[in-house]
Amino acid sequence: MESQQEFLFADGPAPQMHPPDPRSEFYNEVATVWQLPMGRMVRVDLKEHDLAALKGLLELSRAPDLPLDKRQPLVLRIEGVEFSSLQIAARAIV
Repeated sequence: MESQQEFLFADGPAPQMHPPDPRSEFYNEVATVWQLPMGRMVRVDLKEHDLAALKGLLELSRAPDLPLDKRQPLVLRIEGVEFSSLQIAARAIV
């Protein structure tokens, strides 16, 4: 008799089994230190930038130096447009 293989039963299409992103813990730590909704859909109003506002997924454009220091400005991007965390005048999760 053959040994039974493990089965995964779920409604709907087959679930995607992806390993966790090893960077997610780092991104969560950056989000906590700078109190920014990293990886979320946001609207940001900018000062001293060519664009007054951006709407989209808030991402790191470059990783900050370690150890993390909230006094260090972050280089962020939304929809490919880079800006500094110091240029954020207001933000809201959308």
